[in-house]
Amino acid sequence: MLSLPLTEVGNAMSKKKKRKQKAPEPFLSGLMRRYRKWPRRIGIMAGLVGVVVAVIVFANPFGGAPTAIDANGEEVKAGIIDGQPGASPRNGSPAPNFLLPDYDRRAVRLSDYEDKIVVINFWAGWCTECDREMPDIVRIAKKFPDDLVVLAVNAGDSKGTAENWARDRDLPLDLANFVWVLDEREGVTRKYQLNGMPHTFLVDRGGTIFSRVDGGTTYEALLQTIEFFLPPEPSATTN
Repeated sequence: MLSLPLTEVGNAMSKKKKRKQKAPEPFLSGLMRRYRKWPRRIGIMAGLVGVVVAVIVFANPFGGAPTAIDANGEEVKAGIIDGQPGASPRNGSPAPNFLLPDYDRRAVRLSDYEDKIVVINFWAGWCTECDREMPDIVRIAKKFPDDLVVLAVNAGDSKGTAENWARDRDLPLDLANFVWVLDEREGVTRKYQLNGMPHTFLVDRGGTIFSRVDGGTTYEALLQTIEFFLPPEPSATTN
């Protein structure tokens, strides 16, 4: 039996290992193998970006002014009417005039009710205090059907959310002197410089604020204030 010297055996094994070693992988191939999932991820991200862009372009949720339909059937810009005072509304100051859509998109102006006392109530669907006080505000409207109108200004909710909020609580949507309006972009709310909810302003027939309530109110508190500013009823005369 022949035997090879150990040095030759070692050289043979070393040559065999070298033959089994792979050739160095090209840089580009290695990069593609390492990040082979990235093209798919990039495609998904591009698709999501495309959806967002489409929503912004076609639905336009952030651009364009909110509108309402006036008595002539024309579309008009909603929000604060130009030329209003800049200071925060307070007792004794003019109430900034505004135009907002009701739940049927009809234009509602504060100045439409110059011959009445106006209760402007700012509220939101997330507001628990609004939940508690709204039945009392409805009750006030029913108490003074001829002398008073309530403008219930929803701040920030969509039409569906605001309308369903009222329906779920069995609040009237067809009371003649109780008008639900929407301030979805909160332009009017910001003009009145309000933080939190609710807020209530009582405006006299001259358009001046005679009471401002920050936070919840009650039927009794509203009644006392309103009766103070209402003209006295004519006394009965006898012939």
